[in-house]
Amino acid sequence: MISDDEYLERIVAGIHAVTTADAEVRWNEIINGRQFDVVVRFKLGSLRYIVLIEVRNRTRKAAASDMDAFVLKARDQIANKAVFVTTAGFQNGAISVAKRHGVDLFTVTFDEAGMHFPAQASFFALRKKEAPKEIPLTVSIGEPTLIANVENVTLVYADGERFEMPDEQSQLNYYAKKTALQDGRTLNDVIQQAPLGQIKLDESRRDEIRLDPPQRIEPPDDYFFPTGVLASLECVVTGRQGRPIKGNTLIDPNTFMFPVIYTNVITGETSRFAIDQLPLGVKRVSVGGFYFIPHPLMYYYCAAIEGDKVRWYLIESFQNGEKVTAKITQDIKYSPYYIPVSDKKILGRLKMRLDNFLKVSMQ
Repeated sequence: MISDDEYLERIVAGIHAVTTADAEVRWNEIINGRQFDVVVRFKLGSLRYIVLIEVRNRTRKAAASDMDAFVLKARDQIANKAVFVTTAGFQNGAISVAKRHGVDLFTVTFDEAGMHFPAQASFFALRKKEAPKEIPLTVSIGEPTLIANVENVTLVYADGERFEMPDEQSQLNYYAKKTALQDGRTLNDVIQQAPLGQIKLDESRRDEIRLDPPQRIEPPDDYFFPTGVLASLECVVTGRQGRPIKGNTLIDPNTFMFPVIYTNVITGETSRFAIDQLPLGVKRVSVGGFYFIPHPLMYYYCAAIEGDKVRWYLIESFQNGEKVTAKITQDIKYSPYYIPVSDKKILGRLKMRLDNFLKVSMQ
């Protein structure tokens, strides 16, 4: 995946890409040795314009000092327009500085009441065993409620070695359900023993579950942790706001997304965007590259580009506790919706996944 900061910056870049006609929008560009989160370039007649955008993913409001620093940074590049975007809002001093220097201010929020399925991505739905086949597939989302979420799971082996389980939820669910213990249980059965109890929103506590006696565990593969003897499991339990999924259909929670609300702080004008309809990736994908989409999380390898078609190998996706792989052909116009994978650790895993995918597909 990518960091929350990069994800937010790409969302802002995507918003300006779809709202600024014929503009060239770039994420994370270096200009004269200075880094800018988003850069927008466009022409109006014979004139050329450049817009420089600062994006802050913070819990505290932007202060006057933050605005002063950005004004200087943008002025040094002779920007036609400077834009400051934050998730937390702005202090009064920051707004005053922005108005004085003509800086546009925006906030990004997510409409948690508007959860929806992606319109431009494929996902997998499973009918529950007890659901009659003659009844159509149904799914509904319940009201927000406080849940105790198990996070940051560490496996401690009998020889002292420690292995972090993947922290992305769909990956964690897959490895928890598919890792077998010698006594017949799964790793998920062990994790469910974490004492949840009463916990407040955003409150966290550490728990340890000891296995007596230690149990030999066997994961479905060794991309995250190996076969070995598990002595204990450490985890963090955090109070999160969650919404129950109901119906006769199993849908991976990672499939859902929240609409983005982009608000002009000065004018009060708001715009609403679906994340899957924003170009978060590159203008054109390249053969031999690894890419991903976030909802649901799917990792792809670009195997070939033939005319206006891209041949993809879906080499890693976990939905409803199952691993999904596929070969897909798609119009190249959808390239901008695929985000390049840059994390070296993830790239190493995906290269091994690709080798295994090719071996299996050749059998």
